[in-house]
Amino acid sequence: MTRDELIALLPLGEPVEISAGVIIERRCFMTTLALALSAAVIPGVVTAKLARLGNEQLTFEEFLKEVIPVARKLVGDTSIAGQDQYLQTLATYAIRLVDVPVPEMRDSGQGAGPGTFLGFNPGGDPFTVLHWRMEPGSVIRTHAHTYGNVVTLGLAGQIKIVNFEMVGVRDFAAKGTFKVRQTQAQLLSPGDVNLVNLECNYIHGFQAGSKGGRGLDITTRIREKKPTPYLNLAKKADGAKQKIYEASWTD
Repeated sequence: MTRDELIALLPLGEPVEISAGVIIERRCFMTTLALALSAAVIPGVVTAKLARLGNEQLTFEEFLKEVIPVARKLVGDTSIAGQDQYLQTLATYAIRLVDVPVPEMRDSGQGAGPGTFLGFNPGGDPFTVLHWRMEPGSVIRTHAHTYGNVVTLGLAGQIKIVNFEMVGVRDFAAKGTFKVRQTQAQLLSPGDVNLVNLECNYIHGFQAGSKGGRGLDITTRIREKKPTPYLNLAKKADGAKQKIYEASWTD
């Protein structure tokens, strides 16, 4: 078993002794500005520029110009840590975006009912920038990301995002019921980000607030494209310490 496979099996937020005197704790990254601006996140960025990152705003064109060369250097490491570094780096640039053009949109095809829309802002590489809008009270069904990791950025309104992952070995073709663990519940406001690493937090669903919301999904395909599995989730958790739910896949 590789290091990443071992880490993926560890419980969230609980110290575990893996050998005599060696204790580790698995924490799947959910960005904060302080962490995102740490020097370890963006190799090669000089200290002076790093200190300005939180204050400088970027147009969409400036965002693409600055982030693409860095993203191309980091995208090849698809381990848990490598994806975290890549996603954190994209996030440090994305949170500075202002006046992102709103493209033509169509029904997202992922809504539990009407009111969810999706468009495309061109120019990303190695990522794709999807621009979404949700009407008040609308829902994007809880679904797994199997081939692309994601930086979700809030641009307007407020959206509740809940992340999950399967307990034990991932199996997106599993029949019948299995268990999933809730790893994050977040209110996404303008300037906030939610990250989907394909090794953790890789299932998520969206619920719009009373004013709806709008944002970006900066998605990077790092695995073979496959159909998106949607999650049927039990209404109540059955885990005493962690939020564990019975679940099943649906189309």
